[in-house]
Amino acid sequence: MKSPSFNALTHWTAAFVSALLALWLFWFAAAQQIQSLYQLHYSAIQQMLVSDLTGDTKILTRQLSSSFDLPYLKVSQLDGVVLHEQSNTLPTYRLAFWLLDKFDRPIIAASIKDQSHNLQVEFLPALAEQLDRLELLSLYLFFGILVLGILPYYLQPARPKQAKDLPPHPIEEAVHQAPAVVQPLQSQQSSSGTDYLLELALYDQLTSLPNRQQFVRYYEQQVKAANAAYQSIFLVVRCSSLSQINQTKGYLAGDLYIKEMADLLKALPQLSDESPLFRLNNTDFCVWFPQKSTEYTEDLLLLLQQGFQSYRQQKQLDAVALTALVEVAQGKPLAELLAMADAALGLAKAKNSKVAAQSDQWHLLSDMQQVSADSQLSSQDWLRLFDDVVQSQRLSLLAQPIQALNKTTKTYAELVVRFRNSDDQLLPTASFLEMAQKLDKLIEIEQLIVKQALILAAKHPDQSFGVNLSDYSVQTEGFISFLEQRLAKDSDVSSRLVFEISESGLLQNLKLSKKLIDMLHQFGSRITVEKFGAGITSFKFFRELKPDFAKMDASYTRQIEDDKNNQYYVRLMVDLAHRIGVAVFAEHVETAAEQQMLESLLIDGVQGYFFSKPAPLE
Repeated sequence: MKSPSFNALTHWTAAFVSALLALWLFWFAAAQQIQSLYQLHYSAIQQMLVSDLTGDTKILTRQLSSSFDLPYLKVSQLDGVVLHEQSNTLPTYRLAFWLLDKFDRPIIAASIKDQSHNLQVEFLPALAEQLDRLELLSLYLFFGILVLGILPYYLQPARPKQAKDLPPHPIEEAVHQAPAVVQPLQSQQSSSGTDYLLELALYDQLTSLPNRQQFVRYYEQQVKAANAAYQSIFLVVRCSSLSQINQTKGYLAGDLYIKEMADLLKALPQLSDESPLFRLNNTDFCVWFPQKSTEYTEDLLLLLQQGFQSYRQQKQLDAVALTALVEVAQGKPLAELLAMADAALGLAKAKNSKVAAQSDQWHLLSDMQQVSADSQLSSQDWLRLFDDVVQSQRLSLLAQPIQALNKTTKTYAELVVRFRNSDDQLLPTASFLEMAQKLDKLIEIEQLIVKQALILAAKHPDQSFGVNLSDYSVQTEGFISFLEQRLAKDSDVSSRLVFEISESGLLQNLKLSKKLIDMLHQFGSRITVEKFGAGITSFKFFRELKPDFAKMDASYTRQIEDDKNNQYYVRLMVDLAHRIGVAVFAEHVETAAEQQMLESLLIDGVQGYFFSKPAPLE
């Protein structure tokens, strides 16, 4: 065995430092995991408090105690009177407790106050298994790296005693260079590890582009260096078909569309370090061109239109994007700039309406322009289009069934509406309904949909169909009166209609919502609460409203097999819904993994492109 030497000391030092660094990184990640576990329990317990069905504190306490395996739980009134307390001894993990405390994640009881119930809940998540595993893994990690670091030194052949003429060992060089390397590392590590996570949060995961937060920082820097004597161009591209693609082809296809549009924009030669591309929000990309005039946009627009046309033909879409160009003086406040871009996009969309969305329109807006004239004209065009659709009944209904996951659940096929113009060209559904509400035509459109649904149900006596009602219609007395008259007239088929209403729409006016649901139940129709779980009041009024089904918000479905938080939340929601006799469905299911996970969470039925696309009925 070799005698201790400078080389041995450097090997030991380097190995020890490497092991400590690995341990630090390991426990930094572990601290985030522990924090996530706290947040998961916090959200779930808060949801149970908000959605309490009984108002009985004792029952609520028993539900909390039985639903969560908590080593410590204390329920008390806000004045300090203890209603329930359970405490199991948590083993002492000195290393874990000490390290987590250093990362500002101490293992202490969390507290939730609920003013409406006059309750305070204090709890400690079940951490024994996780902490035991973490301590064991950290020991393996530390000593493993330490051994691997020093082993090569003892395995290498003995070096000659006279080694002055040999080149220095790499570790000797590392030790001599250590001050130059360690100093910047120390300065980096002096800032919190959350800075690194913050950097990750500044980039869009789907497109790898800097996001809105990055753009705000970038624009603030531009404003500081602004010269008001120069004009600049702000480009915004809106992926206008995202909603349509999500509805007709599924969310995976929507993600692919956004990614391909980002790739198309990344190829623009006008982009540079000074003018990078940002993903501003779900549908919008933007670029800021400082000190550029409208002449600069000619080649840019030509390339954009060519790219959009090629993509449109390749994917067989009616339109793929709207483009806004805003010419302003440098230094304009960001809020005003974004408002102008939004106005320009609105005008581009109005141009699309004149040609039934058969091209990708753009609009240039400057500081001096007024938009009212074009807005007036587009409204007239939309009104003529609505009148034509209603009078000529230019709509078709497609059906997308809900697949039952157990033998006892009765399901139905949701009706999906499509609108066409006088040239039999398909109109964008989301834009059509949005403008219909703005121009006070939505009630008329939805009345037509209900009539067509009743006719379809009469033709298919062995099937039940779901009809979507907007938040606006279900809060309008006139529409409710119309619906009552139609169901009374077609009472023989009304029992095979299921009306889908969003959670937010029902909660706008509880009294009117209850009147609507009672009336629908009177004729045998059933109710599905859509976007279930999107709000925090999901169960507060369920017993009073008495819906038949609930459809989970799509945000909980996507890639649920990889999202532990969503799995936990969905299982909790399903359990609470089943307690009051409400079957729960999941929509936008597009993979076998999603379907299998949802089935394991006791979802009653699933709907999505994995099973069936919306299709005409035979």
